[in-house]
Amino acid sequence: MVLYTSGAMAQSEKNEVEDSIEREEMPGKALETLSEFWPNLNDIRYFSQTDGETETYEAKLEWQGKIYSIEFATSGSIIDVEQLVEMEEIASGARMGIDEYLQQQFEKVRVTRLQQQFVADDEDGIDDIDFIEDILEEDKEDYIIRYELEIEGRSGSHIGAFELLFDRNGDIMQRRRIVRRSLDNIW
Repeated sequence: MVLYTSGAMAQSEKNEVEDSIEREEMPGKALETLSEFWPNLNDIRYFSQTDGETETYEAKLEWQGKIYSIEFATSGSIIDVEQLVEMEEIASGARMGIDEYLQQQFEKVRVTRLQQQFVADDEDGIDDIDFIEDILEEDKEDYIIRYELEIEGRSGSHIGAFELLFDRNGDIMQRRRIVRRSLDNIW
């Protein structure tokens, strides 16, 4: 049974810590990129994030009725952009692949978050400004689309929360068990 709300493979853990920060604590290059597109947007929330090895920064914002999360390296370069979506909004082929995977891997599953992830196509050599423009203009030739799901599921006697990453065709790329914290920031 698969409920939507808003394989054999190696499994790692998602063990991230996310802290709210002030705008001034963001890398300068990241702020320049954000200001290029949203100079008058006051409701941007800023975060630092670490998994114990890598530190990144994130800006979360709502624009034209859509919720975005933009992840930056410490240099201020964009790592990826994620957009909160509903299952009905993703391509039918990807949706079928995701559904098939969930049905094969879990007896019960509930999708708690679904994000469309945009990653720059390295072959194009585009800069961060062009990358954001391509996303906002929906120029899909210049970026890679992936789907990131957070789920709660049961498989046999195992119950847990997982982050699943699928490619644009709905094929699983990564599965990580989510380590929950009571202080996690949510949208």
